[in-house]
Amino acid sequence: IHDLVYKALISKGVKAKYTYVFDNHDPMDALPIYLPKEKFEKYLGMPLYKIPSPVSGFKSYAEYYAQEFTDVFRAIGCSPEILWASDLYLSGKMNNLIKECLDKAGIIRGIYEELYKKELPKDWFPFQVFCPNCGKQSTTRVFNWDGKKVEFVCEVDKVKWTKGCGFEDEISPFSSKERIVGKLPWKVEWPCKWKAIGITVEGAGKDHMSRGGSHDLASLVCKRVLNYHVPYPVGYEFFLVGGKKMSSSKGLGSSSSEMLEILPPELLRFLMVKTKINQAINF
Repeated sequence: IHDLVYKALISKGVKAKYTYVFDNHDPMDALPIYLPKEKFEKYLGMPLYKIPSPVSGFKSYAEYYAQEFTDVFRAIGCSPEILWASDLYLSGKMNNLIKECLDKAGIIRGIYEELYKKELPKDWFPFQVFCPNCGKQSTTRVFNWDGKKVEFVCEVDKVKWTKGCGFEDEISPFSSKERIVGKLPWKVEWPCKWKAIGITVEGAGKDHMSRGGSHDLASLVCKRVLNYHVPYPVGYEFFLVGGKKMSSSKGLGSSSSEMLEILPPELLRFLMVKTKINQAINF
């Protein structure tokens, strides 16, 4: 869909650039059924770019699956510039945005409360440290920010599916060329990436675009915290398999590479292009 938007703009003589971001710094929060539990369970909660590839020849778990997906969208005629979320942090492009979000944490807490009618604790801050002790991200909680450093704890029982180590410390939240310290929660990170990259158009599935969804939250962060225009939204329906939304972790559905084995590239693209974006594709 984004490729069609891009090609339509180019055909109208509009200067446009098409980028695609792989969120390779997100945590592994579930173990897909096709990965051996005994080998990969220990990596749960860690960022994907730090997890080894299940196949040799790739730097990380993230790179392996990203390459598989890239091969498919190149095959069906999509050629965006690939960006890695980890590079946005390593380059320093996110640092000022992180500071802005931490400085205005009260405003962001207010946005969450406004949308979800649930009061957040006064010591909630929109940042997750990659624990320097155990390497996990899903288990950490930042509870203070003094303008230069965040105080955090790696909570043992924060999530049900992996254990934290109990480590507690303070650290600067700003990443450097050498390492990523942590990341913003994705609903807050989404608008920060819009500003860091310079996005003017971006779509998402209907779950994100529905009233009170993550796009509403991201849009309010854009307006009230970042002072950035909200990109033109393009909402679209789900891709279903057997009437159900796909879930890679549960093994429900087909991977893009499997789809390409079933259908020639031109037919796979045609399946997408011929379907109205507000109509689900039930494969």
